[in-house]
Amino acid sequence: MSYSSRFRSPEAAQNYLAAYETTLALWPSPHEALEVETRFGTTHLNCAGSPESPPLVLIHGAQTSSTVWYPNIAALSQHFRVYAPDVIDQSGKSLPTRKLLNRQDCADWLTDLLDGLKIERAAFVGHSHGGWQVLNMAIMRPLRVDRMVLLSPAGITRLRVEIFLRLLPLFIIPTKRMFYWGFQWSTVKRLDVRQAEPIIDLIRVGGTSFKANELSFGVVHVFDDAELRQIDKPTLLLVGDREKIFNPKLMVERARHLMPHIEADIIPNAGHLLPIDQSETINGRMVRFLTR
Repeated sequence: MSYSSRFRSPEAAQNYLAAYETTLALWPSPHEALEVETRFGTTHLNCAGSPESPPLVLIHGAQTSSTVWYPNIAALSQHFRVYAPDVIDQSGKSLPTRKLLNRQDCADWLTDLLDGLKIERAAFVGHSHGGWQVLNMAIMRPLRVDRMVLLSPAGITRLRVEIFLRLLPLFIIPTKRMFYWGFQWSTVKRLDVRQAEPIIDLIRVGGTSFKANELSFGVVHVFDDAELRQIDKPTLLLVGDREKIFNPKLMVERARHLMPHIEADIIPNAGHLLPIDQSETINGRMVRFLTR
C-alpha cells in the first residue's frame, strides 16, 4: 500500500502534503522526520531536541497532525528529545495497515512506538483526544509512562451535546470560510493570517482529501472512577476557562477528586485550543512540571 492510496486522487494527496509541509514550516526549532514500524503500520514522527535529552512524546488531537505543536515545540525541545507522531489511523503522514479499534489497540500502538524508538519509559503530553490516548496508556501500560500533561483531554468528562450542532455545518459545507469559523470558535486568541491559514487548511484539506474509510476519529470513552483512581503518575491537567467541548469546572473537580497525584488548573482566557491560545503560559507550566 502506498501513501497516496489513502487519498481520493493524486491531486488530493498533493494538496494535503502541501498543507502539511506549510504547517510544519511554522516549527521554529530544527527538526527531523522518523518512521517507526508498528503492528498497525508505519508511524511518521516529527522530532526535535537533543537525542541525549530525556524523551517526551506529544500526542495531537483528533484529525490534526503532529505539526500543530508549533507553538510549543521550541520551549519543550530545549529540555527534551521531543517525539511527535502522526496518530496512525488519522490524518497525517503515517501509513496504517490496521485501525485502532479499541483501547487495547491504542495501548499496543504506543507501546510499539516506544519499542521502535528504544524508549523504555517516557513523559507524555496529550491534547484533546491525544489526552485520552495518554490517560489510556497510563492505565494500561503504567510502566511505560513517567509523568503526563493533559491539555483539554477527552476521557474525564463527557462532551457537551451542543458541539455536534455547532460543528455540523463543517461537514455539510466544508469550505475554507466554514473551517475558519469552526477553528476560531474553538479558540480565544485571534491568530494572524500567517499562523491561522496553514492550520485551517491542514484540517480542511485533510477532511476532504482522504478516502472516507481511511480516517478514524479515534477510540474514546469516559474513564470510570476506579480507572482514574489507579493512575499513580504525576499529572498536570490544564483546561481553558472558555473551553466549549467539555465543562472545565466539572473536569477539574472530577480529576482532583479521583486522581491522587494531579495538579489541575483552569487557564484564563483560553478555549479548547489552549496550547495556541495561551502558549507562553502553557509552555511555562509544562516545562516547570516536566522538569520538576
